[in-house]
Amino acid sequence: MTMLKRYVLSQFVKVYLLTASGLIGIFLIVDFFERIDEFLVKDAPMIDLISYYIFKIPFIAFYMAPQGVLLATVITLASLSQNNELTAMKACGISITGITLPIIGASLVVALLILASSEFLSPITNQKMNYIFLKKIRTEPSYGKVPTENLWFKSINGDIWNVNYFDPYTSKLAGIIILKPGEDNSIIQRIDARKAVWSINKWEFIDGYIRKFDKGGIKSTQYFERKFFDTPETPKKLSAARRRPEEMSLSELYQQIQIQKLEGKDTSMKWIELHRNISYPFISVVMALLAIPLSIRSSRHGGLLFCAGINIAMGFIFSFIYAMSISLGKGGTFDPILAAWGPNLLFTVLGFYLLLTMDSEKAFPI
Repeated sequence: MTMLKRYVLSQFVKVYLLTASGLIGIFLIVDFFERIDEFLVKDAPMIDLISYYIFKIPFIAFYMAPQGVLLATVITLASLSQNNELTAMKACGISITGITLPIIGASLVVALLILASSEFLSPITNQKMNYIFLKKIRTEPSYGKVPTENLWFKSINGDIWNVNYFDPYTSKLAGIIILKPGEDNSIIQRIDARKAVWSINKWEFIDGYIRKFDKGGIKSTQYFERKFFDTPETPKKLSAARRRPEEMSLSELYQQIQIQKLEGKDTSMKWIELHRNISYPFISVVMALLAIPLSIRSSRHGGLLFCAGINIAMGFIFSFIYAMSISLGKGGTFDPILAAWGPNLLFTVLGFYLLLTMDSEKAFPI
């Protein structure tokens, strides 16, 4: 029995590597013909073109993993069925669950590998990929730029900052206003300064004044030439370049959500992005659960093409519902967890239902 499971697993892995490579290759070819003109117009060196597509492979693999698992499951089981190997295995007393358990296990491993890539590999390669295309080819001025003018942000201690200009190279600020809100969100203190320099791990504010307010208006005003303020904002934090979502690891995205939450910003879109990045790799497991009963059942009624057609149609239905669920989440209709995980849960239940009705002669029992 162990040998048979190893045989099924080896067949699935071989087919998956072929299908995943084929899907990635097709994507690269299509993308190459779409973008080659931009590289040629900029007279980009060949090393940039090659590097761009090498760095893009993890990005494509993330999105192609579920489709690769779906096709690999279909081809593996249809091939076993056509060669009567499934019948022989069942005659030996091995259940369908026992035969297909290696496929489900392998799909889970694929999901975990893609998840690990999203945390450790993809952020690095995506950043290099975007740098080549957005910075060197398209020369987008906003990509990787450190915001320096007219900065508005809320500090993690609740203070509201407005900085007219920030020099990230000398760690200097110019035209600073810091508003401190009270319990009822009314301003109880305002700090104005002509400039500030980073010194001894603190901001030294120069030529400014501190005004305190109560319900009646200005309570007191204190002028200063130089004064240190201990604030959570540092030059390193202010000089952090804006990063695109795909350039951030899951842990970095979570940390950004926590910071923005403390700053009082709306984090619903970030939560959806985080849950989507986590839930998407596990679509591979859902696709395997769906493809196993559909492949075995549809192989009774037709050949490989019929079997593949049934499963691809189911894959399209899932993709449509998943995309619609994410859109509803971004629109505020669904909670971020429901938007990202709802379709997975729904089709997982459907997959188990199809597995439990394997004895039905219908291609899709209702």
